[in-house]
Amino acid sequence: MVSFNQQGINCTVSGCLDQEAVRSLWNGRSSILDPDTAFLWLSEIEYCDSAGVAFLLELVSTFAAKGASLKLVSPSEQLKKFIILYDLNDFFIEEAK
Repeated sequence: MVSFNQQGINCTVSGCLDQEAVRSLWNGRSSILDPDTAFLWLSEIEYCDSAGVAFLLELVSTFAAKGASLKLVSPSEQLKKFIILYDLNDFFIEEAK
């Protein structure tokens, strides 16, 4: 199970972001985050598979299509393995600036 905890412009994602979670979130993906969200904090993700990574990138794309920027910040250790494996460094930052 995955949860999104919104606090102002920050949203912390925690739990398991896998194919099953993505399937349950997909239809509502455009309303998961507040429109003014700027940072998606990922350090509390316990497990993430390739579907979860694709979902995170879809959220970034959704914001970009609306002319907004969504930064993926502070990926968990497990998520960092995917970032390295798929060369996704340009999409994730260690800490918000």
